[in-house]
Amino acid sequence: MSGKAPLSFLLLFALAACTSRQPGRDAGNGSGGDGASMSMVDANIPDGGPHDGAGGCYAPIDLVFVLDVSTSMTDEFTHLRDGIASIVAAADALTPDHAFSIVVFVDDVLAVVGCGQFETAADLQAEFDHWRTFCSSNGEPGGSGGQNGDCPENSLDALYTAATMCTWRDGATHVVIHVTDDTFLEAPAHFSGGFGSGPAAEHTYAQTSAALVAAQIHVGAFAQLTPADCGAGTSANTAQGFLAPYHGMPSLPDATSGRAWDIAQVRNGSLDMATAINELIAASHCAPF
Repeated sequence: MSGKAPLSFLLLFALAACTSRQPGRDAGNGSGGDGASMSMVDANIPDGGPHDGAGGCYAPIDLVFVLDVSTSMTDEFTHLRDGIASIVAAADALTPDHAFSIVVFVDDVLAVVGCGQFETAADLQAEFDHWRTFCSSNGEPGGSGGQNGDCPENSLDALYTAATMCTWRDGATHVVIHVTDDTFLEAPAHFSGGFGSGPAAEHTYAQTSAALVAAQIHVGAFAQLTPADCGAGTSANTAQGFLAPYHGMPSLPDATSGRAWDIAQVRNGSLDMATAINELIAASHCAPF
């Protein structure tokens, strides 16, 4: 008998080897660890689409953290920083192609590195460490100068910035994780400063909600259900817009098929931030908006 396999057998063997490969993963390519790449091209997704042709969905995930960096947020940054490896691993279990970015705010707003992507979990953790330290400064991250002198923070402009400045890829699942323990102001009101001379809010709630919906972004919001002392007094209605409607309009999580959590549960240890975020990512991935 000849020692050479028939040509038809070799072709079938090669085809099986190609189609059995898990989409987007090469041998030795790590995932989910601190040094793992957080955006990998999935060469086996036909025409760059979200499905593998066999019923599986490998749509990319674009996720932006929109984070309050005022003085009361240090503990939340610690929880998030410690959960980053878990969050990256959860995203990687769904798709090898995911991108993470950061927008920070107090009274003004900064899209960190122009809302660019952090290439590794370690880079993302280091950025969280930086902003955790910044929280103690009582400063303004966006360059407006001065000090944060009131309770409301600029969630609306930060979310609008994320919706309109960050890269949201066609066919990807879009997620924002918003974290704050206070309320917000709408345009044209001014934050902090003597007699309202601090930075002005640039957008209304309705404009921000519309921008998030237009970009098909699922909003996961950690917010304060029951108002608490912010160091400059106590805000009323901290739940509005996040855990409750705002002036008759749906909360941002409700308007975007997202989720909301009471940040007090994070602080008392009954809610793990990474677990909550991972559940939202899994529920949103490839789901109709």
